Amino acid sequence: MIKRFIACFLVVISLISFGTISYANVDTSKYAVLNPEKTMYSTQDKVILINGKAPSGTEINLDVYGTRDINRSKDTFNLDNLPSVDDYVLKINEKVTSGNMGLFSKQLDLNNGINKIIIDFGVEGVEPVEIIVYVFNRDRVRLRVIEPRVGNMPKPLLK
Repeated sequence: MIKRFIACFLVVISLISFGTISYANVDTSKYAVLNPEKTMYSTQDKVILINGKAPSGTEINLDVYGTRDINRSKDTFNLDNLPSVDDYVLKINEKVTSGNMGLFSKQLDLNNGINKIIIDFGVEGVEPVEIIVYVFNRDRVRLRVIEPRVGNMPKPLLK
């Protein structure tokens, strides 16, 4: 009787030890966006290069969102006044596969205004990277130049 109890006890213990669930740890340092370095910036270039690193053979999903109507006069979007989630429309959906060296790159054409780029590595445990790029037209930006006049000149301090 005691032998059967011990045998059953050992069988139960062995089943419990074999049935443990193990989770795969993801090394997040292998997944990164190298260019652009900033997550929010402005530029006058409509074409940008996205590159980064991921293990060889990883499929990276690139989504580029633009604003729904960038010509609305009542809404002027900039880096201080970003559009709401409903104002974004998916413009480009690209898939890129990392190469043998563990690097990927993609050239993207952006629209004038606010562009949101989401880079999803498709790996559980690695958060998608979101980059906001404000593309402006240099011709439309006018700088106010203050010309020195005689009335604007500071008076000498010495008498």
